[in-house]
Amino acid sequence: MKLRSNSFFSRGVLIAIAVVVALLAVQSVRLGREVLFRLDGLSTAATDSLQWTLSQAEIEHLKLENAVLAAETVEDLAQVRRKFDILFSRIMTIRESRTFAPVRNAPDNAGIMPRVQQRIDYLITYIDGPDEALLFGLPRVSEILEENRTDLRNLALAGLTEHARASEEKRLNFFDLLSRLAIVVLALLVALTMTTLMMGRLYQRGKRLAERTREAVARMRAMVTSSLDAILVVDSDGKIQEFNGAAEAIFGYSRAEATGANMADLIVPDHLREAHAEGMERFRTSGQETVIGKGRIQLEAKRKSGEVFPVELSITASKPAEDGEEGETVFVSYLRDISDRIAAERELRNARDKALAGERAKAELLTVMSHEMRTPLTGVLGAVDLLSDSGLSAEQSGYVTMIRQSGDRLMGHVNDVLQLSNLESSVDNENRRIFDLAKLVGELVKSQQTAARQAGNELSWSCNLGPTNNVLGRPLAVQRVLQKILQNAVDFTRDGAVAVEVQRLGSSDRVEISIADTGKGIAEDDLDRIFEDFIRLDASYSRSSEGTGLGLAITRRTVEAMGGDISCESELGEGSLFTISLPLPASGQSASNTTAPAAPAAAADTDDAVQKEPQAAASVAEQQDPQALDILVVEDNEINRILVEKMLRNLGHRVTLAPGGAEGVAAARAKDFNLIFMDISMPGVDGIEATRQIRSGHLADGVDIVALTAHVAPQDHARILAAGMAEVVTKPVHKSTLADVIDRRATLPLVRSRRPVAKALPTTKLTAAAQTPEPAPAAARELSDIEQFFDALGRDRGVEFLAEYKGDMEQLLADLHSCEDLSDPLRAEAHRLAGSAAVLGFGALRHALLDIENADGNGGTDLMRLQAEWDEAQGEITSHLAA
Repeated sequence: MKLRSNSFFSRGVLIAIAVVVALLAVQSVRLGREVLFRLDGLSTAATDSLQWTLSQAEIEHLKLENAVLAAETVEDLAQVRRKFDILFSRIMTIRESRTFAPVRNAPDNAGIMPRVQQRIDYLITYIDGPDEALLFGLPRVSEILEENRTDLRNLALAGLTEHARASEEKRLNFFDLLSRLAIVVLALLVALTMTTLMMGRLYQRGKRLAERTREAVARMRAMVTSSLDAILVVDSDGKIQEFNGAAEAIFGYSRAEATGANMADLIVPDHLREAHAEGMERFRTSGQETVIGKGRIQLEAKRKSGEVFPVELSITASKPAEDGEEGETVFVSYLRDISDRIAAERELRNARDKALAGERAKAELLTVMSHEMRTPLTGVLGAVDLLSDSGLSAEQSGYVTMIRQSGDRLMGHVNDVLQLSNLESSVDNENRRIFDLAKLVGELVKSQQTAARQAGNELSWSCNLGPTNNVLGRPLAVQRVLQKILQNAVDFTRDGAVAVEVQRLGSSDRVEISIADTGKGIAEDDLDRIFEDFIRLDASYSRSSEGTGLGLAITRRTVEAMGGDISCESELGEGSLFTISLPLPASGQSASNTTAPAAPAAAADTDDAVQKEPQAAASVAEQQDPQALDILVVEDNEINRILVEKMLRNLGHRVTLAPGGAEGVAAARAKDFNLIFMDISMPGVDGIEATRQIRSGHLADGVDIVALTAHVAPQDHARILAAGMAEVVTKPVHKSTLADVIDRRATLPLVRSRRPVAKALPTTKLTAAAQTPEPAPAAARELSDIEQFFDALGRDRGVEFLAEYKGDMEQLLADLHSCEDLSDPLRAEAHRLAGSAAVLGFGALRHALLDIENADGNGGTDLMRLQAEWDEAQGEITSHLAA
């Protein structure tokens, strides 16, 4: 910038000096011409002629006087006349010539010429008269000439004076002219000297700039030559001007081959040439930039061998300027061969996909195996209970006890693996509710008293929760966490003490639960490991406890899922202190209906009783709530729709069914409801769009809309809740779940209007994970089988639906085997059939269908798994159809 400013300043000074020199040159030429003119005027001697003429006039006057005095005869008169003519011509010259104007017009000479002229005119009468008259008048002529002599003498003297004055004036003017000329010449010499100095300075600067330019060009050429990226300089016609060594290595052309060639013909792939030509033409005509100046972009290029490969490209348009004027546009392109990077990224993606597929397969295997193991274990433990009441001998009773203990331990391991799988999937299945925390802790402590006494331990607890023991949280999760920590404390303590302390931290929403023991403690190096998966501090063959090493890992995940944190302080040989901090806001409402959360098996048994005695259940529900609720169910799957209707009617409520989202919106517009259950994936208007229309149209203000969906991913739940739904319930759904949702979400049927009254219980804003229901335990899942399906719908109608489902599955499999890529209609059909599979009790088939819905490409591996699951389920369906 400084160099450019100096250049502009020097250029301005040069221009100014040039202008001054030009003006001085013009002035010197003008003054020189004037000097020459003056010299030429002096060479004519005009002043000398004036003096000479005046002197001659005076002389001629004297000659005339002498001729008059000498004339005595007529013959002498010719001489007189001749002398008079000469004098007359002299006088006329003085009177008429402009040269004598200064003499004539001088103030002292104003009367001389008129008198002289008057006398000359008087003498003419004698001179031009007869000889006798002239001869006779000579005396008079002599007198007149004598009078005239004085005036001519004065006129001559005035001429001398004027001559001296004019000569002085000319001398002064000429001196002034020469002075000015000297000044101009001197200034011109100074300007020329400055110009010479400035030119010398500019010459030196030019030399330095040229040297710097040569150095810069050399450095740039070295940079271009040594650059690992290909650098191409292309003119506006697409001709290559520069082609560096990296470009030679990348494209396979030598610099000589590339220079002057058309870039498009050399390196642009055939399928991109048309777009390249259009872009260049668009830039030349309108200046619109598509690729130019857009930074790094990824395109394809072509080598000399014809190979097309990926490149990273950056193009800049440049217009070199010279003397302030823009030059021709050139394009500087930087290209990098990214073939290796693309290949590495592809390998990373493949490795990631394989790893994710492995994780999904592991999670699915854990889930499926856990569920499948729970079913036969439930049967084994049930058979053991029956066997123990069959009058066994003491030895046989001992064997049965061992079987029961081993089965209970195995069931615990299976439950741990299942719970870990759910937590890894970020699925928390329990809704927050109000419960009595002090009562829950007291019952847990009471349940461990027997084990504590057997180990010689003293088990105590204290609670300080403030004005109320009722809190809002997830009682089952809190119970699992405390049970695991408390059980470990009892198991690893001998002849010591275990203390449980519960207290609220000030007036905040957080509750701190501490479990301290005087057991053998944990080494400091192991404190950071105890919450990891499958970690057992005693892995020897002589270990004193058994387990999978998942207990504390599950505990940590559960605590974090509730928004809390857990920590451990321990000293080897002294004992341990586990501290759990949970957000459990105090609640002034009664927890009589929720303080004792039922275990999963109990919930399943209750549901089983309701399912098997629908009429009795309905009557009980009516007795509990004689004012039945109006509930809208929007579900496109007819089987699911009928089953949900059956469950709701058994609970004593009035149900309106809508087979799609548009029909659901119309039903909400036509009638008031206390609660709306909405499916998500439906053809046409889906559940999210239907919810938006209901909310935007104020069709169910104050009424909760609860999602019924097979989607279990947290991101799907977040999207559903963002659409305006109050809660998400995953399929398959059970009557106990519906009853719980109705209890918390439905408006009381006191006012039949568009303005519902308050809810039965306050609605709490839950996260997507918190609103996912507990997966059905083994006993409950067994109820969702084909026999229960027939029991709910009637055998004839059940067979009809079962045959239709079988045909739909076979058609889907045929379409999947013949398609190249999974289309949206096929994914939607897989989602629909997954919901029916859940209702029919085919859990593995349901998971396989959901995997097809979410698969990439044509679903290859997922399709093989789906075919295997369908082959297994088809056998059971066929047996029921043939029965």
